[in-house]
Amino acid sequence: MSFTSTRWRDVWIAAGSNAVTNMASFLVLTTLMLALQEEGRGGPAVAAVIIAESLPIVLLAAITGRLADRLDSRLLLVVAGGVQVGACLALSMVDDMAPRVMLLTLVFVGTAIAQPVRQALMMTMAAREDLPKVSGISQTAASIGAIAGPAAAGFAQDGLGTQATLRVAAVAFSATIIAGLLFQTRRGGDRLPADARTDNGPVRMDSLLRVVTIGFAVVVGCIAAANVVEVFYVKETLGASSSAYGLINSMWTVGMIGGTWLVARLVKQAGDTAIVVGAFSALALTCSILAVSSQAPAVAWIVPLWLLGGGLNGAENVQVFTVFGRRAPEHARGRLSARLNASVQGAALLGYAMGGLVLEWWQPRTVLLVGGLLGVVAVIVLAPWIRAAVRRERGREPNRITDTQPSGAVGSLHNRDLQGKELQKEGSAK
Repeated sequence: MSFTSTRWRDVWIAAGSNAVTNMASFLVLTTLMLALQEEGRGGPAVAAVIIAESLPIVLLAAITGRLADRLDSRLLLVVAGGVQVGACLALSMVDDMAPRVMLLTLVFVGTAIAQPVRQALMMTMAAREDLPKVSGISQTAASIGAIAGPAAAGFAQDGLGTQATLRVAAVAFSATIIAGLLFQTRRGGDRLPADARTDNGPVRMDSLLRVVTIGFAVVVGCIAAANVVEVFYVKETLGASSSAYGLINSMWTVGMIGGTWLVARLVKQAGDTAIVVGAFSALALTCSILAVSSQAPAVAWIVPLWLLGGGLNGAENVQVFTVFGRRAPEHARGRLSARLNASVQGAALLGYAMGGLVLEWWQPRTVLLVGGLLGVVAVIVLAPWIRAAVRRERGREPNRITDTQPSGAVGSLHNRDLQGKELQKEGSAK
């Protein structure tokens, strides 16, 4: 299914649900990390919380991607939202580490189901020429939620306490259910093309999407430790309060909004290869920002650095969404989205685990510095492969029929595959 014009009503419904559910995700994660830090738990405990967020996306990718392409999207979103709400309510009733991790994992099982469904729907409801703009709206909405989540968590932790804050997050997760019921655009179920129902083989990537998937996974894995050490760096090394930490953490996402809209305007007429080169360039600069931030002498220095890093992160997200939306076959978008998410999050899991371990021996400054430098080195090492894939694709572009087709009619399934602080969390990642 492909639309010649964008279904803007559904785009705005999706944007609203992205904002609310992303706020809920950040509210849960930030609240738990603050609680663990105040309880005197170390890096491994914080790493366990972050791993619980990512693990379902990695382990369930093959299942959730196929479900997103096969079953009715409305049913999947209602079920996913129900899982999120129920698990988050249960999470508000426990204090021990083990049940916290188990229930948090269940919350993000719901996210793992909803994420490829939502991403595939966004690409289906957008006409090809509107993909960057739709991505900008979606990323901005997710960024608003990501700004509100950490900031609200910081103040709520000081005023309401952990349990009340988690109950608020549970109510916010119901936005997944509401959006599923309101969408006019639907995928899967009876809407699945007859030929797609009998196609159970794997969907292969073309060379450009393979570079994006593997390259981003490698670099994100290098810098993922920053998510683990950030709370210790800002609160302990730089001496910020919980409220200040929440506000500082939101600066990254404020920057994402600016970067998202700037790049959405620039890439509308750009070719796929130019977008891929731009995405990796932004990724290398993001890693550099993290390395520089490790040497900040005071909290005030983090704010401009986080704004700049967030702007680059927003640019990366728009570029990846646009390339994927142009090149992925419509009936396989759920599987391809889940596969990219799983690759990036799987690599990030290794970085999270490593960050939690080395924090027992290294200072937060050192972990941030080493992670940022490793990310820059990874982009440099990957550069020859990126260049080769770009040259091959540019050699094909004059003869590509798909460059002038609508977004849902992209090439043969044989050659296609693939896609948040997000490249992080639902809607963006850092």
